[in-house]
Amino acid sequence: MRTLLAFAAVAALLAGTAAPAGAAPTTSGSADFSVSTSAEPVTPDADGVVHTQLTVANNGVHDLTVKLRSVGVKPLDDGRTDLTDDSDPVWSASVTVAPALELAAHTYRRVPVTIRVPAALLPDIYLLGFVAEAQPVEPGAAVRIYHRIGALVSLQLAGARQRRLETTFEPNGFITIGSSFDGSFDVHNVGDAAAMARTQVQLGSEATLQTGDGMQLIPSQTYRHVTFSYRVRGFFLFARPQAQVLYGNGTPALQTVTADGLPLLVIPWFTLILLGLVAVALTAYLVWLRRRRAAARTERDAARHRPGRHSAKPAWAR
Repeated sequence: MRTLLAFAAVAALLAGTAAPAGAAPTTSGSADFSVSTSAEPVTPDADGVVHTQLTVANNGVHDLTVKLRSVGVKPLDDGRTDLTDDSDPVWSASVTVAPALELAAHTYRRVPVTIRVPAALLPDIYLLGFVAEAQPVEPGAAVRIYHRIGALVSLQLAGARQRRLETTFEPNGFITIGSSFDGSFDVHNVGDAAAMARTQVQLGSEATLQTGDGMQLIPSQTYRHVTFSYRVRGFFLFARPQAQVLYGNGTPALQTVTADGLPLLVIPWFTLILLGLVAVALTAYLVWLRRRRAAARTERDAARHRPGRHSAKPAWAR
């Protein structure tokens, strides 16, 4: 799909350069539309059929024709996906969706999608891709713009299967000067099936940090890079962070995998400023005390050498 989009951009550029001088290409009729799908994974019924929908909205001021088709999906790291321009050999023949629809300006339509699960598929979370392509609203314009939006449907086939995650903590320095500590770790799916995982970080007895919004999908042979930040609320923090990943394996019990980071000491700036003020005050007090003692010693020495009255000799000594 990236290749086709790049080709379309080059074709549009060439068409623009071929236009007569002083005649700007017409692009005011470009499409403004959106496509949304279910946020949660869908599951088949007892007959192995999934009923879901695509919601297509025309947000522009022109009537719009949108073509729909099923395509393949290539999972990438960090939750990203790459939609291919070809149909999925496993799913496309099992997907039924309207090939096109007409939308008036500022309207939307829910398009039914029926998916029949192919036989002999193993339990997993499968990603099905859809492409919605808005046709040019001004077919006779010098530049014709084809807008494409990709959409994903997550389909879950329940059942136990090997789902195995591994976690590695990014090395961190021992001393951090500042009010917060930033860290990160990677969660690798080295199993045979996709996993829904929730991550968190334990900072000793100080706090437990939630590092994501609920469960996140990690397809097989991909990873997620998880970052976190903790703001120190006391005078300092001394802890050894531990990454904790909880995920399902198709059984009622959750699996847990952990990874320990290096010990760390976080010293906020206000602690350093407070220690600096204490050091300045203590130094000033010691200097004042030393000068006071020196002045007292000098006064005693002066008193010993100061001339005074001599007492009269006793009668027997005269």
